[in-house]
Amino acid sequence: MGELDQVYEDYGKKHYTKEEYSEFKRKEKNEVYELIDETAKNIIQNEQELKKYLDTQAKFEQYSVGNALLILAQMPEATMLRDYQSWTSLGGFPKKFRKKVKILEPGDSYIREDGTEKINYNVKYVYDISQVNIKQKPRITRYDNKVLLKAFLNSNQGNLQIVDEIPNANRCALYDKDQDTLYIARGSEAPLIFYELTQELAKQELGDDNFKINCVSYSICKKYGIDVSNYNVVDIPFEFKEMSSKEIREELEPIRDALENIDTRANHYIEMLTRQNKEKSKTR
Repeated sequence: MGELDQVYEDYGKKHYTKEEYSEFKRKEKNEVYELIDETAKNIIQNEQELKKYLDTQAKFEQYSVGNALLILAQMPEATMLRDYQSWTSLGGFPKKFRKKVKILEPGDSYIREDGTEKINYNVKYVYDISQVNIKQKPRITRYDNKVLLKAFLNSNQGNLQIVDEIPNANRCALYDKDQDTLYIARGSEAPLIFYELTQELAKQELGDDNFKINCVSYSICKKYGIDVSNYNVVDIPFEFKEMSSKEIREELEPIRDALENIDTRANHYIEMLTRQNKEKSKTR
């Protein structure tokens, strides 16, 4: 599809009056919110549905919970999403008859009668890279276990102590809140060390909420290509099934925030290591 073809496509669309267009956008936004509510309710039905959501949030950790739910509902296989203009600026053009993925983006803000600020959200169309004709495809990065271990250790926010064995604990990683110390046992092997280490990093973010801790740990491992086929996400708390969609999303927010925080610190180390290796290559 050429760049100018978008003009023909837009020209062929139905032309609305101002009132018709406002009604169309209002209805569209309501449908998007309904889809978020429906998907939020669906993911707490069983562990497999929850894992599908966590898989999506792991790929799009910077997206809001609501947008991750929308991506899961519309295109769970998506890996890289951009709007039409962003793709064309990179030299890519969404294929004809492409499927639009609807997400929400913040618009104007306004002040309500009680003095609080409210943000309007608008529906935005994005397309996955699989739908785009583009020459340069993103490289799939695979991480060495040593690099991953260093990255996760650099994401630690407390003291770090390497020991031969963690006393009174059948674990290879343990965060002691009272001592603000992360203990790591020597001789630990992947993937177990990654499961437990990411759990302890999540504990630093979330406290002692085991359900959320395991959700974050699973998501981090999934994002960095660590085998999670046998990962046991703990049972979904019963009270979740009694919650409204809004309450479910509020419970998911700390999981998303912790995922982003840990990933940001780990990725910062990986980027620093990459820059150092490039500089060394130039000096050879």
